[in-house]
Amino acid sequence: MEWEWKIRITDIIMIIVIFAGPIIAVRITEYLRNQKDSRDRKVHIFRTLMATRSAQLAGMHIEALNLVELEFQAAPHPARRVVDAGRLYIDHLKDYLYPKETWVVRKNELLVDLLYEMSTALDYNFDKVQIKAGSYYPSGYEDAENDNLQIRKLWLEILKGNKQLSIKTDTPMTIIEQTKIENKKNV
Repeated sequence: MEWEWKIRITDIIMIIVIFAGPIIAVRITEYLRNQKDSRDRKVHIFRTLMATRSAQLAGMHIEALNLVELEFQAAPHPARRVVDAGRLYIDHLKDYLYPKETWVVRKNELLVDLLYEMSTALDYNFDKVQIKAGSYYPSGYEDAENDNLQIRKLWLEILKGNKQLSIKTDTPMTIIEQTKIENKKNV
């Protein structure tokens, strides 16, 4: 019996597939997992900004806003528009020369534009009207924020010496006076 040692092209391909197959499978799995993780991070940022769009001073809102450029910068074209919209919004937040009468309106428009671009890049079906009108923020929270702001401003004025803190004191009753009053009640 004689062995035939001819190597055919199919044999070479089979050997390559046997060795390369697991490596390619691991690489594909890694790539898909990275894509999913990237999308999950983007969705988390979008959800956070949507949830806090009426509470723009919330720490979560600011943190998510600062992550927009980081997470969306390396993505394809629709995400490029997200980065541009995010930069416009952040630049406006830092623009102290913009007319105060229209600053808040413009800020809200830019936030809606950012959220709209994010929803488009993430394949959500939101329009600008839904984004603008679809949030709920209890008036009690707004009142509390305004009260806290007024209190902070007042304390700053006091600490700067621009205002005075008036303190009203009543002279406390002595123990003897208090005892006399209690005795009269008991009689």
